Amino acid sequence: MNILLIPHLPKYCTRGYQLAKHLSKDNRVHFILWNMPYPFTFVNILDNIKNSWRYNKYEMEGVVIHKIRRLPFFFPSINKWLFKKQINLIFKKYKINIIFSESFFNEVEPPLYLPLIYDMVDDHEAFIEIYGSKIYKLGCKILNVKKTIENQILKSRKVVAVSDLLLKSVKKYNKKVYKIPNGVPSYFLEHSTNVEKNSYGQHSIVYVSNFEKFSNLPEVISAVNQLRGKYKNIKLILIGRGVQVSGAKKLVKKWHLEQNVKFLGWLNHREIPEIVSRCQVALLTQEKNKVTDSAFPIKIIEYLALDKKIVSSNLNEIRKLKCPNIFIYKEENRVNSLIKCIELAFSSNFESGINKEIAKKYSWDKICNKLQKIIMEEI
Repeated sequence: MNILLIPHLPKYCTRGYQLAKHLSKDNRVHFILWNMPYPFTFVNILDNIKNSWRYNKYEMEGVVIHKIRRLPFFFPSINKWLFKKQINLIFKKYKINIIFSESFFNEVEPPLYLPLIYDMVDDHEAFIEIYGSKIYKLGCKILNVKKTIENQILKSRKVVAVSDLLLKSVKKYNKKVYKIPNGVPSYFLEHSTNVEKNSYGQHSIVYVSNFEKFSNLPEVISAVNQLRGKYKNIKLILIGRGVQVSGAKKLVKKWHLEQNVKFLGWLNHREIPEIVSRCQVALLTQEKNKVTDSAFPIKIIEYLALDKKIVSSNLNEIRKLKCPNIFIYKEENRVNSLIKCIELAFSSNFESGINKEIAKKYSWDKICNKLQKIIMEEI
């Protein structure tokens, strides 16, 4: 079978990458990329001007990558036409059986008369509403995000969604909808934690995140500052980058937490298992709203695969896991509630083995086997 996958962002990573890589074991998978100048940096703008119009085709991990042509910068009407023309050509040339689309703006909406399955990966409209800047909101209005998503859902033969909340919202437009959550890479499930386990100390915490506005990193630093009175050697290991990091570093300096908080920055994803294994407790403290409640947090499954105690905010998909090693704190009086949950996690008896069993259900192999059956029904 020949599958054409259009990711929601022009990156060969995360969900789209995992789906493409695993589906390619039994299919010929073609993956679409395109050039964007965002975020606006001199290097990105120069690259966009020089390379956005060039077509490039290559193979990676068994997946055929098509970097398609587009005009530099922002030409929605022309780029929309150009995108559809190229998709049509690829569809015919490589005898594509089904298009698997995650796209949410009209410049990269596939021709709707072709066989289509839509993948609802996030509540894009809620993200625009809650986190979008004025420029971002204007751009999304021009790119007609709401209509683009609705068009694809209505015209799709089937729809898949990562969470129950997204599945419920999609059913208003298309009854043939299935839940396909995010998964965990094999190198997390296969990683041995016996040697490194808790080597950062008895009261060590790790938080892996993009540290964007919703990560609540300042609250985490505040909690560690207060916990230091009880646990003098408490350690917080932070993996990632994002807008909240600079403010967090200022708080660390203000409260003299340099010996307690370590910023490791952005790491290769394969380096993360070893670092997380060396800590006692793993955090996911995203604020609770329509965006985060509709997502399926990959990090939680990765933490479970590494057999960690977890402290998490009260997100819908995390609560449904019903794992005794996940300690969920309340939204009311968040910092104090977070502190109490961390203390409880530190002192609790760990039920080893349960985490791994839950994580195994979310291996990308199992998720893609389910997706393969859904796709096969349409061929």
